[in-house]
Amino acid sequence: PTPPPPPPQSKPKTAAPAPTSPLKPASGSKLSDTVQLALRPLKGVADKLKLREYKDVEVYPFASLLTMLDVTVVSFLRVSSGELLVERYPLMTNAIQGAILVIAGDLVSQLFPKSRKGVRSTTLDFVRLFKASLVGVINVGLWPYYWYLIVDTFLPNQAPLDLRMPIWAFEWGMLGLKIVLDSVFNGVFSIVSSFSLWSLMDGDTLVQWKRKFTDSFLETWMMDWKSWPFYNILCFSVIPLRLRPMTSGIASMLWNAYVSHQSQSVSKKH
Repeated sequence: PTPPPPPPQSKPKTAAPAPTSPLKPASGSKLSDTVQLALRPLKGVADKLKLREYKDVEVYPFASLLTMLDVTVVSFLRVSSGELLVERYPLMTNAIQGAILVIAGDLVSQLFPKSRKGVRSTTLDFVRLFKASLVGVINVGLWPYYWYLIVDTFLPNQAPLDLRMPIWAFEWGMLGLKIVLDSVFNGVFSIVSSFSLWSLMDGDTLVQWKRKFTDSFLETWMMDWKSWPFYNILCFSVIPLRLRPMTSGIASMLWNAYVSHQSQSVSKKH
């Protein structure tokens, strides 16, 4: 008899392919390419901004606009509780306004030396502007807030308005003491910290850092004594404590432009 045919062998089952999730992230290289592709238009804009020549009639009004915007926000913007923003969030507000004011000052600093030579336009160093904003957060935003708080804690603020001789002499004496302390402690700290921060961000060596102080510290400090006492008479007598970082920042816009110029000019010489 003929043997029966073998039973049909069933085909081995293969696992169904796992469904691909539309949310699955791309591989590292693909993700990097995607990010670069998305940022390409921004890079093009940034390159154009770097290469563009900015005229003095653009830079100076823009720096003034930044300053006025800063004054408006700090002086008038209120939170829902009715408090001024600078009263409710003093550290945050002062840090932001310090950065804005020093950026405005550095814009002037980058163009003004060339304007004196008759050059009416220049490219802007945006990396330097970013560095200036970091200096502003510390030197114009945060440090003055604590400095004026310390001064008013130990030497209460009072305008010398009483004309009776002993009181009048005492009040003016206290005001004079505050002005001297401001130039000795606040002035020195601001200059040293500005020069040090610029050196740190510029990658200066210790020798370059020392040379920066040797070449420019005394000249800058003497300019501090010439520039600030007149403002400090108003600051320590009639300006409220909560507004002093902002008013000092405005007064120091040109001063910070000068300090920034001093720091950068020494770096370029060496």
